[in-house]
Amino acid sequence: MDPKNKKLLTAFLIALAAALLFLYLARRVVTPFFIAFALAYLLDPLVDRMEQWKLSRTMAVVLLLSLFFIVTLSGGVILIPLFKAQIEHLAHNLPGYLNTLQDWGRPLIENIAWLEPERIQKTLQESLQKMGELPVQLLGNLTEFLWTSLSSLFNAILVAINLFIIPVAMFYLLRDFDFINDKITNMVPPRLRDAFVDIFTEIDRVLSRFVRGQLMVATLMAGLYSAGLFACGTPMSLFIGILAGYANLVPYLGLVFGFLPAAVLTFLHFQELNPVLGVVAVFGVVQMLEGMVITPRVVGDQVGLHPVAIMVAVLVGAELFGLLGVFLAVPAAAVINVLMRRGIRWYKKSPAYT
Repeated sequence: MDPKNKKLLTAFLIALAAALLFLYLARRVVTPFFIAFALAYLLDPLVDRMEQWKLSRTMAVVLLLSLFFIVTLSGGVILIPLFKAQIEHLAHNLPGYLNTLQDWGRPLIENIAWLEPERIQKTLQESLQKMGELPVQLLGNLTEFLWTSLSSLFNAILVAINLFIIPVAMFYLLRDFDFINDKITNMVPPRLRDAFVDIFTEIDRVLSRFVRGQLMVATLMAGLYSAGLFACGTPMSLFIGILAGYANLVPYLGLVFGFLPAAVLTFLHFQELNPVLGVVAVFGVVQMLEGMVITPRVVGDQVGLHPVAIMVAVLVGAELFGLLGVFLAVPAAAVINVLMRRGIRWYKKSPAYT
């Protein structure tokens, strides 16, 4: 490697390490800017498309952000009461579900001679009683937590600032997205500019076709799961459907967080196998549509990440940055995957390998 390039690479890696350390230490402060940048990146192609319709970029950004926040707020106004109603319905019916489980388990316990049926029955009853009180306790704790957080002046001000920062930062990032890209490109030495542009073009292609595509696939699957489970009469159908759809970003996790609770709750609610077969049909049909229609059309033949890599990325992101890290883990892993492929190709051409 050229000595100049080697020094530049060393300086770049040091600066990158320092930037990552700063972002980690200041993660609470920079979180709204992370969110604004991620949303701006996802919406930038729509702004470019609107510019082709002879709209100025500023007007396109204003119209798109207005539509985005109207849809988001409308979705929240519609979904939050539905979530609340389903949670209350589950809390109301859960004691009956637990009694059913207790009735099913009693003959089994009584038939096992070496156990103490009375003692086990008492322990099981206490455990089921606590489980029956769990949804109400969770709802009460969540309400208390939200009220305590909002009653704190500092947290209330911080929430208000974040709610103000995100749309403002999104507006300026979207409006100046191309200008920012040009400024960053012009900072790269001319001798390395072509390689730099080539790398980031590949990163952008991967993020565009994989991350945006996977989010669209997850959204479509969440809608299909929710509609199908609602038609089956599954308790908490909306929550389970959305959870299963977006959990599908991690391979097979949607089945764990979606199919299992949906099948169990449906069986406890109806105490018949036919509705459970309906749940099986819903997940089977949606999985078939995802594999044969949705993913090929939305994501295309873009090579994704290995399932283990996605799981590791999500866990590491959650450990370092909490909920924000979970959402940013897959895009960050996609970028690292591109850089690692480039690094491996460079290594195989280097004297150290040959």
